[in-house]
Amino acid sequence: MAAIHFKEEQRFTTWWAWLAVIALNLLFIFAIVQQIILGKPFGKNPAPGYVLLLIEFFMLLLLLFLFSIRLQTNIDETGIRYRFYPYQFKATTIAWHELRDAYMRDYNSFHEYGGYGIRYGSAKTGRAINTSASSNRGLQLQFNDGKLLLIGTRKPEEIERIIKEVITSGKINRAV
Repeated sequence: MAAIHFKEEQRFTTWWAWLAVIALNLLFIFAIVQQIILGKPFGKNPAPGYVLLLIEFFMLLLLLFLFSIRLQTNIDETGIRYRFYPYQFKATTIAWHELRDAYMRDYNSFHEYGGYGIRYGSAKTGRAINTSASSNRGLQLQFNDGKLLLIGTRKPEEIERIIKEVITSGKINRAV
């Protein structure tokens, strides 16, 4: 069996979320410039300048938070490691022997899991970890205890090739 090595880092790329946060940042920057720098009240009932600054501070934090979100997936001979930063500071490791099955499948994040991130679906779909709608393919893992986990990917062909190798080598015992 050839050496197994897969590494992927995905970022949050949902354009409408980025657009909304950037638009709100621009709105509050405009309000700050107009009210604090130019001295013209912003709106009919303007908030104090410190409130506008405080809101913009939190809007910038939200923008930085969106920028920091990333899903890291690593696959090697020992198993699968994933980390969904900033929610997980340490990677979660899944050894091959913990799995009954692994395969690629199509999925709809909103219909099956209610969105992106670390999501909990029904008993039929299990949990999912994904970052965006740019790919509708994921690595479906079925644990020996029957629980399910789907890890979204933008490189489904690479993972599919690796999973076939792992199953052929007997690292995943489908008979359990």
